[in-house]
Amino acid sequence: MADQDSANSPPGKPAEAASNSKPASEAQFVTPPNYLKMKVGSGGIDKEALKEAEIAIQVLGHKMYSKWADDDLGRMRAAFEELKETSLDDPEGVKRMLRVCWDMKGLGGTFGYPLVTTITHFLSNYLEHCLNDSQSRVSSAVVSPHIDALYVVLSQKISGDGGAIGRELVAGLEKVVLKTGARIGT
Repeated sequence: MADQDSANSPPGKPAEAASNSKPASEAQFVTPPNYLKMKVGSGGIDKEALKEAEIAIQVLGHKMYSKWADDDLGRMRAAFEELKETSLDDPEGVKRMLRVCWDMKGLGGTFGYPLVTTITHFLSNYLEHCLNDSQSRVSSAVVSPHIDALYVVLSQKISGDGGAIGRELVAGLEKVVLKTGARIGT
């Protein structure tokens, strides 16, 4: 046995040292301790409770979304009116409108109004373009149709994609924004 160990050991190393080391071709995997799992334990999340909570949020959200969206649209109109009274290029006024756009954009798709998300996406891209491009100015001819479209979608409770009318509306707004040089993005 000692002869085999000394035959396998590298020159200049004793047989004992060679038998304790691993060959260079073998990788050693070390799994770090999972501290989060230790804190949570093995119980995990109650999937049934999570499912009930998601349903409750959807039901409450759908009931409340109409009010939230109407409030947001009111804030958007107020910000736009203020912007028109001062200067259409006031960066702070444009940023106020952008914040409302982002709020509406995030909630629209969540609660079954993807048209709201699409319209506010186009409008926010346009406003961002105006903020970032010194040659671009905010135009009522671009902003007003977006606000009017949001009003129609929300007042008529047009959920989903709005069918043929929704697609026409989106295509028209897209053309208006693209004419300004702003990008629609994905």
